Amino acid sequence: MKKHALIIEDHPFYSDALSLFLREHFGFEQIKIVTSTEEGINQVKQVQQIGLIMLDLGLPGVKGVDAVAILKRHYPAAVIVIISASDERREIDAVLKAGATAFISKSLSNMEVKTALEKILSGEELSSRNFSQNNCESEYQQDNLTDRQREVLALLCQGLSNKEICLRLNVAEVTVKIHVSAIFRALGVFTRTQAVLAAKRIGYAHLNSP
Repeated sequence: MKKHALIIEDHPFYSDALSLFLREHFGFEQIKIVTSTEEGINQVKQVQQIGLIMLDLGLPGVKGVDAVAILKRHYPAAVIVIISASDERREIDAVLKAGATAFISKSLSNMEVKTALEKILSGEELSSRNFSQNNCESEYQQDNLTDRQREVLALLCQGLSNKEICLRLNVAEVTVKIHVSAIFRALGVFTRTQAVLAAKRIGYAHLNSP
């Protein structure tokens, strides 16, 4: 696998987190981040040795099956992995048939994404190319969090901001930020949305909040 990657994603927080993730866990030497398929095609002259492309399906412009087909023509040796918040079966099946190597749901934890990418990049035969909530079991258990962190997570699931949580719990906002960071690490996620989805999978979303 060539240690150059291309991330096609228009959400800066997620693309930056994904770039860091690929460097830390898979040793990619050069990672280009672009916000559209069209911009990604323009990278051919700059980086011709791309081994991995991470493509978000929900981008403006060329997307879905058309995006995969175009990228396959320009980067025939690259592994194309679709990343998306949508788990729409027809869309997933279509892009896989178009030549994408695998689909990874954005709702998965970073440990689940790491496991999926390890299988994909190792070239091993996959029992399924669809890595979504229905096909992955969380490796995290409820006892990973303290009682206070469970309270914070329950409030996160209600959509409360850090400031609203600190008022509800009568603690400093910096304390809430520390708890939120700890929750992300414990659940193996990057974002609040992923934390809420992970909480629902393992039963935290139904905890009573203060």
